[in-house]
Amino acid sequence: FSLHPLHVESVAWISERKDVLSGVFFSATLLTYAGYARAGGAGRYLLTLCLFALGLLCKPMLVTLPFLLLLLDYWPLGRFHDLRKGARGKGPVLLDLCREKIPFFLLSGCSSVITYLVQKGSGAVVSALPLEMRLANAAVSYVRYVFKMFWPLDLACFYPHPVHSLETWQVAGSALFLIAVTLMAFRCARRHPYLPVGWLWFLGSLVPVIGLIQVGE
Repeated sequence: FSLHPLHVESVAWISERKDVLSGVFFSATLLTYAGYARAGGAGRYLLTLCLFALGLLCKPMLVTLPFLLLLLDYWPLGRFHDLRKGARGKGPVLLDLCREKIPFFLLSGCSSVITYLVQKGSGAVVSALPLEMRLANAAVSYVRYVFKMFWPLDLACFYPHPVHSLETWQVAGSALFLIAVTLMAFRCARRHPYLPVGWLWFLGSLVPVIGLIQVGE
């Protein structure tokens, strides 16, 4: 929050202690994984897995972290090799890296199922909204997140779902913006690999809270 007010709930709500704590374990997981990727070792791997589990226990927001580790494998860790040629003799390729993350994916899957069942049991999961409405709101919300990073205006503790209030031009414009930035990031991947990694990191990290599964109002 000292760097950017967009994440104000971490300091404004006492109930968001879990957010700060999960962030600590998230950062620790990334650090230990970087050590494992560079030096190997079962101990480093197990430590990374345990820190990830602790982060999930704090807050299930971390369920996308296995995908983020794959992004780190691409850049800056450089664990990807020429996948088109299948150069297995030169190191791990995508399939090997995915197999390596299986325990992480299993933990994410268990956390996701448990969270969904708990939310549904408490009546928080809203199933009345059609999929196309949730997708439209997600596209617009992604763009609003980008805007609020540069101009954090009108922050609130509750953002009601727009339901039928979204205009067609808003949804179409947001979708075109997301597609354009994605294409640009991938086009620049060879010279600037951090661009697709950063953009996919942003898109992927928000999946649990972007409204594809509507929780609450």
